[in-house]
Amino acid sequence: MLKNKRALEPSLFGVLIQANSIYCGIHLTEIQLPDKCAFLGILRENQVISATDNPIIFAGDYILAIATHPMMVPALKVTLKKIHSLYYSVNSCLLEARPIDCQSVSSENSDVFTNFTSRYS
Repeated sequence: MLKNKRALEPSLFGVLIQANSIYCGIHLTEIQLPDKCAFLGILRENQVISATDNPIIFAGDYILAIATHPMMVPALKVTLKKIHSLYYSVNSCLLEARPIDCQSVSSENSDVFTNFTSRYS
């Protein structure tokens, strides 16, 4: 009986929101959580903001969440750690064009190379 009771203990945790998180700039309640999971709030600069306030999520925030069943912890972590596939920031783009070796460009592709380098250099 003790084993069954232990299996139903809730799991609490916080997930750090990275600058490339898909959740930056949206309200907490816009996130679709797995079954048997709920938000508690956000930890921002040592202050806890309740989920009932529906705060906007920023990079550096910790989303505080609970899984009421231990089997849902991995699904909840995967959900909250989703990021853009490339580094993404609303204010800046860290992607830059990288020059390619001119010798590896064939003559038929030289116009493409010229257009690429003049546009992105």
